[in-house]
Amino acid sequence: MTYGRAFEVAHIRRTMRAIGKRGALRGDGRSRTWIGLAGATLAAGLIAFGARSNAGHSIGHFPSYYPDEIRIDVVAPEAAGSGLADATLHAFIGAAPNFSRPAPGEVRSAKSIGAFLVLSLDLTSGRLRSAEARCAAARGIAAALGEAKTGGFVFHPYAITPYHADYLHHLDRIEAITAALGPPAQHERVGARGRVAEAVVKARFGSVADGADAMIEAVPVDGLMPHAGGPAIAWPGLPWAKEGWFQAYGLLASGLDEAERGVADETYQRLIHGELLGGLAERVGLERRLLAALTGDCRRTVVGYVPREEFFNEAYPPGAENIGFDAIAGLNAPLFVRTVKLKEYPWNGKLHLGVPEASQAAWNPVAGFTDGMGRLMWASVGDPAMIPFPFNASWMTNRVQFEISKVEGRSGSLAGGLSGGISAGTSANMSRGIKVPVDALAPEPGSGALRAVGDWAFASQKVTYEVLASPFDDGTGETVADVLYPYAFLYRWGAPAQAGTKGGDTAREPALAPTFAAIEERLTGVKVVRVNLTSHAIAEGLEVATRTPVVEVYLRDAPGDETQVASLAPPWSTVPWHLLALMEAAVERGWAAFSAQEAARRGVPWLDLVRDPALQAKLEDLAAQFERDGYRPDALHDLVSVDEARERWHSLREYAARNGHLLIANGPYRLKSWTADGVVLEAVREMTYPLGFGTFDRFVYPPRAVIDEATEDGNRIVVHASADMTLKGGRGTRQVREPLGHTTARGTYPLLIVSRYLLVDAAGKVHKVDKMDWRADGAFTIDLPQDLPAGEYTVILGIFLDGNAVEPSAKALHIRRIGPPGAPE
Repeated sequence: MTYGRAFEVAHIRRTMRAIGKRGALRGDGRSRTWIGLAGATLAAGLIAFGARSNAGHSIGHFPSYYPDEIRIDVVAPEAAGSGLADATLHAFIGAAPNFSRPAPGEVRSAKSIGAFLVLSLDLTSGRLRSAEARCAAARGIAAALGEAKTGGFVFHPYAITPYHADYLHHLDRIEAITAALGPPAQHERVGARGRVAEAVVKARFGSVADGADAMIEAVPVDGLMPHAGGPAIAWPGLPWAKEGWFQAYGLLASGLDEAERGVADETYQRLIHGELLGGLAERVGLERRLLAALTGDCRRTVVGYVPREEFFNEAYPPGAENIGFDAIAGLNAPLFVRTVKLKEYPWNGKLHLGVPEASQAAWNPVAGFTDGMGRLMWASVGDPAMIPFPFNASWMTNRVQFEISKVEGRSGSLAGGLSGGISAGTSANMSRGIKVPVDALAPEPGSGALRAVGDWAFASQKVTYEVLASPFDDGTGETVADVLYPYAFLYRWGAPAQAGTKGGDTAREPALAPTFAAIEERLTGVKVVRVNLTSHAIAEGLEVATRTPVVEVYLRDAPGDETQVASLAPPWSTVPWHLLALMEAAVERGWAAFSAQEAARRGVPWLDLVRDPALQAKLEDLAAQFERDGYRPDALHDLVSVDEARERWHSLREYAARNGHLLIANGPYRLKSWTADGVVLEAVREMTYPLGFGTFDRFVYPPRAVIDEATEDGNRIVVHASADMTLKGGRGTRQVREPLGHTTARGTYPLLIVSRYLLVDAAGKVHKVDKMDWRADGAFTIDLPQDLPAGEYTVILGIFLDGNAVEPSAKALHIRRIGPPGAPE
């Protein structure tokens, strides 16, 4: 469960009425207000509000974001400290700078989770062979580490941290585990792997032991995120990538024995497939069951984490402001470049960023950009359909809008085959499923061919998207072919190698396999409904014409959060089909490989569209041949004519001649120049780019609810809370805290408020997950069930403002219920 999802529709409707309708599906003679749930609930309300409430520029739409230019340089930590102090560097991303003297007050930091500290025990050690012995040793070591003070280490003996949106679901267990640690180990020999782990072990145990049967290692959170493998064409990662339970599974599952792994795998699969008919209580129960299975035998346990702290300068006039960042990814996230602006030149300045290391990864949009500089660069140049919600685990719209229709339960596949006619099982499935149109297209694994799904295809979700198309950097317009080709590409290159397919073993990219697996088992069909042609008046006498494809995507067994469903396989590409086809041809010919792994395996270069002159010369010659031939991939023969293909290849060649590279996209920035130690990106200012100033400003300086008091009054719990907010004003910001009421606002923004409570019994079973009642006087109340059996219970409380679930002010109340006279207790 994510808290972007949980905002009540009433709040969104109130906001939408205040700002007017945002986006409607057109073409059916009706206009429908775009109010999705999940991140669509929050994103439709908050993004719409942010976009509309930042008027006041010279025209109604200013394309791209605030800086005219972004310069990213490799900067040593010492130089970064000096640059931040004198404001010649606006931000240092990916590491902490070294300050030679105390940093001035204008230098601030953004904190996100950087790494987990994991304790592993050696199963071959005679003293640690039983789970009981291992858990006793783990408790003693963890208790000792609770006294360690070094390097930003935060003691936290649980795999889900306050930076995760599902932290509230585990608060009672975190408290119980901490209380049960017992006395700290005094003479334990503990080894360490990595600089951070060594510092923590030395701080508590005096030295790092060699050959110890207890080992602590730091595991960077980046390695648990799917984006670490590259941008994966149109889809930046698995929809549930920021969930704490998902990261815990990646962190701990490998250390389980066969029995425990079986329980963990079964629970994990239930979490990532389909609707759970038991609602939120069932889902939270599964998350807790997964964590119990992952940690039950104490082979690997989390003992803490180290936050990532990244610094920026917000002095006036030379500094930056409007700093948006992600709780997991920090400043190296799409939100940062879409919000940050300079105080001196808010709408036309040059932003200077530093990173600690040069980009060693290849620059290609399939399985490149895998290092820190590369990810930051691609976050600026590329433009995903949806971007991660910065302070919870949901998603928000970027280049698509969506509406979801769904049925309850899991459906989308027929019970039995069709050879015997329509069976009773098939009829039951039909009654629960959404019929997929016979002319919807489904890509074929191995070949990528787009084939009609035919009769008797069913889904459990239909997602209708409006695609906010715009031209690519080479001037070619985005068409239906660009929207559909990523599906064909992924199914060709991400599927397991199949004998007899075009390209054979060459047409296989393991870096795409996780994305392919997640989409292939859920995607039933894709149908282009229409293309809306619209003219927008953005200023007096100035109109912009847009083409907006409307596409239906049919899914089965998709996760429950609606923005996670929508982010799974949206019809979108930030890279034109002809560039994807050119890269495919290079890999087929053995000139390069998409990923570092395949490049090493095949003994060829890692495909780089910018910094490999020999490859670029080959690609430009091949583009000239494709122009003569009017080449287009087999999957696009019915969508692209020979003449259209020739125009595409001609435009690509002209772009390469003008710019010296082939990195073509349709994001807010384009690559202007580069050296071995840096890049310069320039803003896309064509009016056809659909987004601009203020679009994501609502997600900067997120407000936080603080629970001031929670009391039990008979069968009722009463909660009072405050709003802790950062307000912009003049040349800076100010901190405000006030009682949380129905009229509380963050400046001009009305707050969107969600409350949650969990009712958990002494055995750890989740009985109920629901919202609190919000009274007119601002207090929140919970009426406990009258028929609650006698026993000990925990009520976990949380209140979230504007979807901010990070570092929540959560409380766990422990209550006792006594049954009627004579009833057993």
